[in-house]
Amino acid sequence: MDFFDPQVILFVADCERASAFYGTFGFTETFRAPQQHPVKVEMAHGGFGLGLALPGPAAESHGLTPVTSGHRACLTLWTDDVDAAYAAALAAGATDNRAPHPFRDGLLRVAFVEDPDGHPVQLAQRA
Repeated sequence: MDFFDPQVILFVADCERASAFYGTFGFTETFRAPQQHPVKVEMAHGGFGLGLALPGPAAESHGLTPVTSGHRACLTLWTDDVDAAYAAALAAGATDNRAPHPFRDGLLRVAFVEDPDGHPVQLAQRA
């Protein structure tokens, strides 16, 4: 048995809005259904798959109970310029959670934002 192409799915209120937000960080869309007003969009970046799905259809089709509030997961994006990434995230519609700051005795510089659906996103840079 082989496993391949892992993907994390985030439940979102608006797949197109979420797709535009993650496009800011270099994610490219690989799938959407349907084309207009999608209930699922899949994106990829450097071998990492990110799914964006509406909770209602996931519950109806698969019997899931999507959690749609609170910090359900944290997506970490590594960058060579955390300050610029933080500014780009805010400009793309993120909410500030914590501005860039040193972490791990200065080995890292990190910032936290929340995407438009409230998922925390950690922006990290090796110092």
